Amino acid sequence: MTDFLDVLIVLLVLVWLWTRFKKYKADKQDDHQHEHNNKQDEALAVVVVKEDLNSKPIVVEDVDGEVDYLQLAAEKGREAKLAMREKNNVEAWELIQQQKHFYSQLTDQQSISISITEMIGLDSNVSKDLANILRLEKKHKDALVHIIYWVANSKSVTKDQESKLRAYFNRAKLTGPTVDDVMDYCLAAGIKEFHVIQNDVDSWV
Repeated sequence: MTDFLDVLIVLLVLVWLWTRFKKYKADKQDDHQHEHNNKQDEALAVVVVKEDLNSKPIVVEDVDGEVDYLQLAAEKGREAKLAMREKNNVEAWELIQQQKHFYSQLTDQQSISISITEMIGLDSNVSKDLANILRLEKKHKDALVHIIYWVANSKSVTKDQESKLRAYFNRAKLTGPTVDDVMDYCLAAGIKEFHVIQNDVDSWV
């Protein structure tokens, strides 16, 4: 009887060991498969990132297949205002420069007839935001140049523009003309190009 019990115990131990061994092998196989899947996922992630980095920007085209630079410029303008609200002035400045670049492309489009006056009107309109960024950086003379560019090329001067011109003029602390002289300069007939205004303001210091 004792011998039988001993044999039974040995058999039970062997069965238990065999069960543990099979479980151990199964766990190792699962771990290996999991690791393999993770590597595949990581490789896929790398491929996706590379594709995203190498992908070309979306180009907006109109029905005739031409690039819609006005829409692209408007999108950059909205992104710039968002960046300014988040106080990311470096990004906002870059986005506005991109907006100005898209405006400059309009003169090359066959389907759009745009005059120099209209082109400068579009370009100067964003100078209000550029002036604000320069004001925050304490670059008051440069900010005044942009405000004059904005005001001088507007179809009509508003109370808001007149108020801003006076505020920016006072910050610039020019020693030559008065603020009324600068306002008369803005109201003079004809378009005013940015580099001309820049040279004039430099001569007023």
